[in-house]
Amino acid sequence: MTPFSNHSERLQIVASTKSLQSVREFIASVVSGHGFTDFEENGIVLAVDEACANLITHAFQHDPSQVIEIVVAIDHKQIQVEISDSARPFDPKSVAQPNMDDYLRERRVGGLGISLMRRVMDDIRYVPASPGQPRNTLFLTKRRTA
Repeated sequence: MTPFSNHSERLQIVASTKSLQSVREFIASVVSGHGFTDFEENGIVLAVDEACANLITHAFQHDPSQVIEIVVAIDHKQIQVEISDSARPFDPKSVAQPNMDDYLRERRVGGLGISLMRRVMDDIRYVPASPGQPRNTLFLTKRRTA
C-alpha cells in the first residue's frame, strides 16, 4: 500500500464470476461519500470490475482456488485501487487501443475492458511479481476533480 492513505479497505475474492457482485458492492461502498461525482464513482466501480473479470476469466480460467486481493486507499486527493494476483504476469498497458470503427463494423463482442479502464482512471500502473514481490499488482488511480 502506498503511504498516502488516510483510509483503506481490503477485500479478498476467489476467482469466480460469482465474486464480481461482491467486488462491485465493495468498491461502491468504499468510494461513496469521498468527494467523487456519481459518474466518477460508477466509472471506478466499472474499472475495478473489468480488471477482476479479466483476471477471473483469462488469467485463472474461473478457478475458485485462486485468490484476488483488492485494497482501496483514499486520501484528500485521490483513490488508489490495488488489485493483486498470483497469475502469470500480464501488463494491461501492453494491449493496443482498439480501432472502434473496425470493432463496430465487425460486430465484435468483448475486448473493451482495458480500454475502458484507461478512459475511466487517471493512471494505470502494473508491477509484475518479482523475488521481493510475490504477487502481480495493478494500481488504478483516480484523482478528485474538485
